Amino acid sequence: MWTLADVIALVKYPVWTAWRFVVNFPLAMRNTYIILSVFARTIVVGSRAAKVLRSKRGTWSDKTRGRYIWTVAKHSWARWVLDRVEARMDVVGLDRVDWTKPHVVVSNHQSTLDIFPLIAYIPSGRFVCKKEVLAFPFVGPACRDGAQIIIDRADHEQSMHAIRVGVQAWPTCNLIFFAEGTRTLDGRLKPFKKGAFAIANEMKLPIVPVAITGTYDALPKGSLLRLRKRPRFRVEFGHEIPCGGEVPDLTERTREVIVEMIEQRGERAAA
Repeated sequence: MWTLADVIALVKYPVWTAWRFVVNFPLAMRNTYIILSVFARTIVVGSRAAKVLRSKRGTWSDKTRGRYIWTVAKHSWARWVLDRVEARMDVVGLDRVDWTKPHVVVSNHQSTLDIFPLIAYIPSGRFVCKKEVLAFPFVGPACRDGAQIIIDRADHEQSMHAIRVGVQAWPTCNLIFFAEGTRTLDGRLKPFKKGAFAIANEMKLPIVPVAITGTYDALPKGSLLRLRKRPRFRVEFGHEIPCGGEVPDLTERTREVIVEMIEQRGERAAA
């Protein structure tokens, strides 16, 4: 028996998509073309990378697989997507970080677009991804076979175990977390989950705070057809924050740094 909520969930996206064509047909057509081209690029790059990774199962280490997929994603996917959406990039603070050493990179999460500048500008790394990403064609297999760390957000013990195992298998890698756990719905910074900071303390890794702005205005959570023309993104890398102390204190210190970097841009970071 269908409920009203089921019916709404079924029809809201098609209705919303049709409405975007009504209110701004040229923009909706432009964005449809961009979206389809990004999907096509993802299929081509992802399928080729997945084929290589499958052929190297049992012979490549986590480190080798991770470096391979990061290099492919950086040069053949993330930078291409940023060019395709005509993003104007302002990147600040890369030189504040000693990228020859491993870190826990903690970023805010405004939009689906956030992953692209992180991949494009961080020299090497691996994401701590929610398990739902495995359902995405091409991207899911690339994450699984490319040594990204997959966690179940509903299972804290599994999540922490997966991260520990991943760090032990590739201890020199940067771990990248969206500490809010999911994208913001209103552009404001949400409370941070503590997993990244517990791992930083446990593994004695410094934290790199990252503030991303502009991606929420360009593409908030919802229809992909809302993508703005020639969006401007700013990615600021803060100074390294030493691990140590109580996890809640470290969590709050890092969040305060990210809030400050966002608000220096004249944006309101938190309610």
